Amino acid sequence: MPGSTPLFSPAQTLAPQGAAAMPRRLRRGYWGLVGLTLVFAAWLAWINWQRQDDTLRSTLRVETAFLADATSAYLDRYESVMSALGNDLLTRPELLAAPDQLQPLLQRYRALLGPDQALSINLSMADGQMFATTLPGQRRLPNFRNMPDIWPGIEQAGRAGGLEVGKAVYGPMLHRWVIPLRLIVKNAAGQPQLLIAVPVELNDFLERWRRSVAAAEYAMPGMSIALMRADGYLLARWPAPKTDDLPRFYSAKRQGELARAARHAPDGATSGVFSGRVDSDDIPRLGAWVRLPHYDVLVNMTVPRALIWRDFWRAYWPALTILALWLAVLTLAYRLVRKQAERDSAQLRDRSEIMYRLANQDSLTGLLNRRGMGEYLQRAHDRARDHGIGYALVLFDLDHFKLINDGFGHAAGDAVLQQVAHLLQTRVRKEDQVARWGGEEFLVLLPDSSLQTAHATAEKLRELISHTRMSVGGAELRLTASFGVSAWEPGGPLASAELLGQCDSALYNAKAGGRNRVKQFEGKSAQDYLQGFTLKRAIEDDRIRVAYQPLVSLADGQIMGFEALARLVAENGEVIAAGQFIDVANRLRLEHRIDSRVSKQVMARCSQRIKQTGTPMKYMINCSADFLSRPEDVQQLLDRAQHFCSTCAVDMTGKAKPMVIEITERQLIGDAEAVRQLVQPLIDFGFQLAVDDFGSGYSSYLYVLKLPVSYLKIEADLVREAAHSARAQAMVRSINSMAHELGILTIAEGIEDEATAEVMRRIGVDWGQGYYWGRPEIEA
Repeated sequence: MPGSTPLFSPAQTLAPQGAAAMPRRLRRGYWGLVGLTLVFAAWLAWINWQRQDDTLRSTLRVETAFLADATSAYLDRYESVMSALGNDLLTRPELLAAPDQLQPLLQRYRALLGPDQALSINLSMADGQMFATTLPGQRRLPNFRNMPDIWPGIEQAGRAGGLEVGKAVYGPMLHRWVIPLRLIVKNAAGQPQLLIAVPVELNDFLERWRRSVAAAEYAMPGMSIALMRADGYLLARWPAPKTDDLPRFYSAKRQGELARAARHAPDGATSGVFSGRVDSDDIPRLGAWVRLPHYDVLVNMTVPRALIWRDFWRAYWPALTILALWLAVLTLAYRLVRKQAERDSAQLRDRSEIMYRLANQDSLTGLLNRRGMGEYLQRAHDRARDHGIGYALVLFDLDHFKLINDGFGHAAGDAVLQQVAHLLQTRVRKEDQVARWGGEEFLVLLPDSSLQTAHATAEKLRELISHTRMSVGGAELRLTASFGVSAWEPGGPLASAELLGQCDSALYNAKAGGRNRVKQFEGKSAQDYLQGFTLKRAIEDDRIRVAYQPLVSLADGQIMGFEALARLVAENGEVIAAGQFIDVANRLRLEHRIDSRVSKQVMARCSQRIKQTGTPMKYMINCSADFLSRPEDVQQLLDRAQHFCSTCAVDMTGKAKPMVIEITERQLIGDAEAVRQLVQPLIDFGFQLAVDDFGSGYSSYLYVLKLPVSYLKIEADLVREAAHSARAQAMVRSINSMAHELGILTIAEGIEDEATAEVMRRIGVDWGQGYYWGRPEIEA
């Protein structure tokens, strides 16, 4: 509503919780599926990684074992040939005395080894002095004891007892890098006799070695192979080490991962795997090694660890692609469903807002209606009570609004209401709430306000309305309004419904005082107010019921009709007579609401009884001056009468209707002519009039003279007094005689025994009413 900030959002009360929960459930479901997909992808990746790691390790083990077998066969061949040469030399000692004659024998054995592999065969004594070689042109042979790079290996060969694979050295006679293979030849006593040394060219050894694993090289790019002594010295590596200082490289013990794996291998272990950086190229590698214990060397094969990533992605990318497509489809579906859910939620919110407006806003003016204002009023009351602050209400009614509807039509009246609503929306504070409370009634809620603030606000609105020209049916008119204000003070005991009752009473006083003025609630006792609140709640809960008391012909005792008397049914089921609440209803201006509910029930009963019996009976309805002075209530009564008469089984066209409007003389306000104008539409339709309590001390013969009265009810106290007082009988006789001369039927009220009934019968009173024939009863 423009210019208004609600105390609470309509969406908080009307927006369906499922509409807000749907996107949350959808979002949770989506991220749940994404999470499961990622967990599955991680699990699948881990499985694939383990598989590739295991596969690569197994392949390395197999290839390394194959390379170890080839190396072992290679060394076995050399050892067997060199052993055979040693045996020949031991069996032919004369050759040792004539080194020149050894050349044919040595050349023949070198041919057995292969001249391309065995660069030479060298023979030396146990003290290190070389005495024979297959190398040509060697006149002066060296003593190996003087060569620190070679002599320790020769000494180790003496202790080995078999073929010893020496450290890679740069051969002093061959001038190239070689791997020396040495074998000590011992005599029958086990004493070293001589040393056979065969240098194998390092590059040729590596090339032949590499060819044995050529297939593995193709499958595992970046592969390297190495031969290392058990003491940590590297004998050979392919590819060649990336260094220009080969003497330093081959003469130092290795400290890389292969050497550590071999040193820390369990006792008796002949193979193993390792992972880490190696000395040769200092990159992370995965490798396998096999020990040849007979020769005290390790055969090793490694591949870069990055190869696992290559194999992993080769095996994993199809599944990864499928998972990525699944996530893409899932995301696309989620977005489509989310957009549709958002559209549905928006439509649901729109429908909820429309339903809220239909239920809580007035369709004509766009203001809150009674239901909508009721929610804000209760919330404001609770807030004020909890925080100890006051709030105020302003209730106003447009004066003589019926003249606009009757003179210019209801469309013009609607236009005026819309203009007034616009004025209110532009003049109240942002936190105030405005509602169309009734036909031409408006209610303004002023949070955090006192009675003085409400009075000042009402006065400003009154002046605004009275000085604003309203466009009505092509003409411009000035309207006025009557205002009633009330306020809830901090700590006050009043409920919001009681505060509304105060406003309503103050508004009535403003209209009764001449209209176009502001009145505040005053002059009612707490007990009045408590009873008024109970009465108003009973009216709103439809707990006003009708009790019927028979009207009996005194001549023959026949029931001629019934008087309808209001009863209040309390929440505990107790039935309360009108005498206990009608005065409070009168002071709080609630009589018209009681009369409206009573008349509706009576007409429904009258119509039903006619349908059942076919005989109309009179029904007298008490109508207060408060009811008759409200044109809208009189019109509503007439509309209901027309409806019920149209459904009756008996044609009532042109006849006096069974309904009798009973007015209490002391409640009539103004001159008789004014009263006649109020009830004339009912009389024209066929309603009849009855004056109640005639002779009670407030009688006005002028009313009887000028109003078309059909029934005159003699006051009960006067009737009971006439049972034993001649003076009272004279008064009753006078009233009865006057009424008959005017064609008015008389009814004696308050007859409780046969003696009183007999007196009234002798006087000539037509009907009687009282406990003698029955108490008022509510029909089940």
